[in-house]
Amino acid sequence: MNPTLFVEFVKKWFAALTGKIVEKINDSKSPVTYLYKTMLRPELSPDLKWDALSVNTSIVAADVVAMDSPLPLKNRDSMSTASGTIPKLGMKMQKSEKLLTDIQVLQARGATEQQIAQKLFEDVPRCITGIYERLEYMFLRALSTGLMLVQDEENAGAGIRVQFGYKPGNSYGASFKWGNEGYKPVSDIERVIKDAYDKHGDVITVIALDRAQYNLIRTSNEAKALFASSIGNFTGNNQIVPAPSQFNALVADELKVEFLVIDRSVRYEKDSKQTSVKPFAENTLVFLTAKQVGRLVYGILAEETSPVPGVEYQKVDSFILVSKYSKNDPLREFTTSQALALPVIENVDSIYLLNTQEAQEMAAGETEGDAGITLYGVTYAKAAVIDALKSTGARVNSNISDAKLIDRINGLSDEDEARFRAVLEGNTLAVAPASLSFTESADATGQTITATAVGALTATSDQPWATVTVAGNVATVTVAANTGAARMANITLTADGKTAVVPVTQAAA
Repeated sequence: MNPTLFVEFVKKWFAALTGKIVEKINDSKSPVTYLYKTMLRPELSPDLKWDALSVNTSIVAADVVAMDSPLPLKNRDSMSTASGTIPKLGMKMQKSEKLLTDIQVLQARGATEQQIAQKLFEDVPRCITGIYERLEYMFLRALSTGLMLVQDEENAGAGIRVQFGYKPGNSYGASFKWGNEGYKPVSDIERVIKDAYDKHGDVITVIALDRAQYNLIRTSNEAKALFASSIGNFTGNNQIVPAPSQFNALVADELKVEFLVIDRSVRYEKDSKQTSVKPFAENTLVFLTAKQVGRLVYGILAEETSPVPGVEYQKVDSFILVSKYSKNDPLREFTTSQALALPVIENVDSIYLLNTQEAQEMAAGETEGDAGITLYGVTYAKAAVIDALKSTGARVNSNISDAKLIDRINGLSDEDEARFRAVLEGNTLAVAPASLSFTESADATGQTITATAVGALTATSDQPWATVTVAGNVATVTVAANTGAARMANITLTADGKTAVVPVTQAAA
């Protein structure tokens, strides 16, 4: 590395312009905001490590993976403490010989110092905001998913994947997929807030979400009805959509929470191709007890303690080091920024997630009062579903409707739903195929269902036009001719104390 080619300008303007650039970026009137600056508190790590002391109650797992490896990570239950080296972030920009000549021409033509400095230092704000943008991406991704992937400087094409240990018991689905008919966003939000308080004593004060989810809430029938009630409109005209300011005030009054709407894109460059991405996870609401959610852990760079001779440095925000220098063969003027920093989410026990597109819905053709109910694309015995739901501690009546039963399942946390599915699948008889389909004609030969069972197999049909007989572990279903509309029956098979339901459909005449 060689000294900058414009030493006199750099020594005079570098510090002043860097400070002005940072001041402008951080100006509250600026359209670009950085939530990591307000939601994380900075913390110096003298040994360049982040560990359990940095994350309080969080359990953090990190490993080195390929940058294009799939997410989410498997849970690493054996990892009970946080450990790792703070990753290095950096950005480098260069001025070619042509641009350097342009600056020299400006000097020769008597351009003002301000004009020359503007041309010389135009890469400085890009390098500073490059670090800011990367940290914002990392933070918003971590906040909305509990996961983060950062480039590993020591392994080309690899990254350090960090999992902050968000709790499955604090993650929920919706009662109906948001945007579908009958969706209930206000009820879903109230359910999560109530669970947070009832189970853990946590008082939710902030809900972070993207613009699309916010608009789905504000324009929902529930929100319109709530707004109509708040303005004393009891005439039945509940179709007025509240303005954002009205709705925010209503939510603050009714739910005692503040919406933090995140409408943020980050542009990054790889292989000379720029791509714009939204780091905050889609279809996600993040429930927080406070706006401050963790720390920005940073370290001291090697060049701070051992500066390279001839290189000009400036420090930004205590952890970003900006430098200017030149190289020859070919002649180039460089501006670089580098930082050792990592956003760390802490107190994850008090962070809750709602996935607005995670919901079981009534299957097409579902018949109320029959023996089966379809969940996760499989038809189960309704009695087995009720028993499995009771295993989570829920109180369920045996005569509950299919719609209410599905609603109760959608109200489970991810942890309880996993327990429910494990019990349900453990009590379900393995059969093949999972469904049967007949034409409208009578079929006296029938189709077979084979059960994987040790004990005696029994089978019943809930419709007289579908008849079932059993021989060993095979059930044979025959059907009468259909003279009307398409119809469906359920075949219930039982063996070894387990039950399965196989739906049978017959085409219309």
